[in-house]
Amino acid sequence: MVRAAVPTETRDDPPVADESPPAEPTTTPVEDPPRDVAPRPEGLRAWWFMVFPLVAVVELVSQFVIQARVPKPEHWRAAHDHIARARREGDLVTSAPVWTDPLARMHFRDLIALRDAARPDASRYPRAWVATIRGAEHPDFQGWRETSSQSFGPVTVRLLTNPAPATVRFDFADNLRPPNVTVERVEGESRRGCAFAGGLPVTGGGLGQGALPGPERFQCGEPWNYVGVTVIEDMQHRGRRCIWSHPVQGGVMVTRFDAVPMGAVIHGHHGIAYEAERGDDFGNDLGGPVELRVLIDDRSVGASVHRDGEGWKGFEFNTAAYAGSTHRVTFEVRSERAGMRHYCFEGDTR
Repeated sequence: MVRAAVPTETRDDPPVADESPPAEPTTTPVEDPPRDVAPRPEGLRAWWFMVFPLVAVVELVSQFVIQARVPKPEHWRAAHDHIARARREGDLVTSAPVWTDPLARMHFRDLIALRDAARPDASRYPRAWVATIRGAEHPDFQGWRETSSQSFGPVTVRLLTNPAPATVRFDFADNLRPPNVTVERVEGESRRGCAFAGGLPVTGGGLGQGALPGPERFQCGEPWNYVGVTVIEDMQHRGRRCIWSHPVQGGVMVTRFDAVPMGAVIHGHHGIAYEAERGDDFGNDLGGPVELRVLIDDRSVGASVHRDGEGWKGFEFNTAAYAGSTHRVTFEVRSERAGMRHYCFEGDTR
């Protein structure tokens, strides 16, 4: 018996979507077309080999130029002899730029006195002989007129004229000695007179050795507490001749001059020695401001305060009311923080 085939049922079902992510299209990188690299010219390679000999030649020429600009001992001797023949009494002898000062003092030592080398300024000098190298100017002579110039190799000696030299009637540093000067250390009700001593040993003044005191001074107590003519180094490393008067904590240093011939002003400067004014190696201040007060016959005519960083500081007080007569002049020095106040002042009447 043969069975008939049964037809199967078919449905038009929608196709099943492929759930796998489509494959990302692949791209084939396109290589840049080859570039033509020019070969290094033979001449360029040869030029590089010339650089080192050329640098050596330049250095040799530079060294020759530098040496040609350095004065030799014979140049300094010729400049010295020229100044010695032509200078007048009262002329200043110095050099420029300022950093050549040690050279000038070495080669012109018989022409430069200590008070000139460590001058407070140049306002009192009518003329100055300046041994100059490299065309430099000296800050002390701004506004002065050049009246002559002569060269000795790299050294040019210029004669400069002061258009308005000051007439100094009395210099306090030059006259700091008894019987017309007395010094006191005043602390509250206590007044201690300072004894004058001469012929004392002169120490210091070298590298790292501090101020250079003179052989005469008024001794007031501790070794540092005296009043005497001293040379300090200011913040520009220039020597300054002045009256050392280290203040005392809670007290006043009093220096009194009798019978001083007066002019229109008291002109002066004050400062603190470099090693004390610059602070310590960590930038800390070593002391406080120092006040200088000036009195005439016990009447105050002016005061000036020196603060660290001000360097060699000038002051000027009007004394026209006393001009033409003699009076007692007193300098008072005080500081609220007196430690390491290596303080010095100078002045004159003019």
